[in-house]
Amino acid sequence: MRCLTSDSLRLDTFTALGAPQPKTLEQQFMSTNCKTTRSFQVIQVLGSGSNAMAIETRCIEPRHPLPNRRYALKVCFNFGLSTNTAQGAFASEHLVHSSLPSHPNIARFMCEFFGEIDDSIRPHLPETAREQSIVRLRDGSIRNRNTQFFVLELLDMTLEQLLNRDYPPPSIVPHRLVAMIVCHIASALMHLERNGVAHRDTKLDNILVELDPDHRVDDRNSLLIKRCVVSDFGTACTLGPDLKTSMSVAPGGGILSSMWGNAAHIAPELHSALGGAIVSQRSSAASWRLDVEMDYSRQSVFELGVVGFEIVTGCHPVPGYPFSFTSRSTGMVEYGDDDIARISPNRLSEEQASILRRAVSCEAARRPSLEDVVALFDPAREFLLR
Repeated sequence: MRCLTSDSLRLDTFTALGAPQPKTLEQQFMSTNCKTTRSFQVIQVLGSGSNAMAIETRCIEPRHPLPNRRYALKVCFNFGLSTNTAQGAFASEHLVHSSLPSHPNIARFMCEFFGEIDDSIRPHLPETAREQSIVRLRDGSIRNRNTQFFVLELLDMTLEQLLNRDYPPPSIVPHRLVAMIVCHIASALMHLERNGVAHRDTKLDNILVELDPDHRVDDRNSLLIKRCVVSDFGTACTLGPDLKTSMSVAPGGGILSSMWGNAAHIAPELHSALGGAIVSQRSSAASWRLDVEMDYSRQSVFELGVVGFEIVTGCHPVPGYPFSFTSRSTGMVEYGDDDIARISPNRLSEEQASILRRAVSCEAARRPSLEDVVALFDPAREFLLR
């Protein structure tokens, strides 16, 4: 299996994930009728990153079954590429979302289309993207570029926004809320593993939250969050039955598989496998590419551990990871237990703190399973959604 980096991998993806899942009436309507930005009314900008931005919208197509529902319109910044190349650049996003069986902790994918950046969208783009979205012709006229659009369910905010708003440092996030968030993320990651997918960019900004409108501050058992979902599959890849895939390193050490994940949330054994191959290629006179086996069997629990630390402490569990612990001569990532931050007892129970520290161990074999983490944080299965 190869990572999802171009439209040439479309067949591999469907082989791993199976046929597209049955659509709801809402999804059927939107995938059939929403093919341009003219199908949507812009309400407000939700956020922007280096590769895309999200806009809150409402579908204004006649006969939409839920005319008042709001959606997140994702605008991809892949301007200037040909249609096939542009669509291929975000193939993982589309194919993973449209092919995965539905799950309450995975963001619901409504539709996608490739279309023009017109005046309904352009004013909302960041300045650099706004300029790149047009082509200036020699006669002085301009032409709009095309790009990829995705429409997803809209939730209230990202987990990062919620934590910054309600629990800024040095606030302590309530223990039950931590348990719920950890269990919801773990449930999503287990669902992805069962369907042969590695997310590789599970971070606070890619976790969306639905707030509970009935939340009561004076009720200790009432939780602010009703549901957490994992979103943004731009760096996802498909895996074989053994949760392995391969990446390719060119002569000279260049990585041929682009967008392979968020370095701070990628497990050390994956960094070491790729780093060792890069060093080997740079130091040899090889004229062939090197295919590297990547074992993702303990990647998801590492991501969960990192996110757990970020929720509880506000920091990565291994300061400076991975670069401060990467050998220049071998490309290997190595750190010890003493390099992993400790969690104060007032922030988390000793047992829960211990399992999060084990989840980010440099030794993959020492990490617990996702099921082990859920069993400890939610022994009564209170937080798992159906």
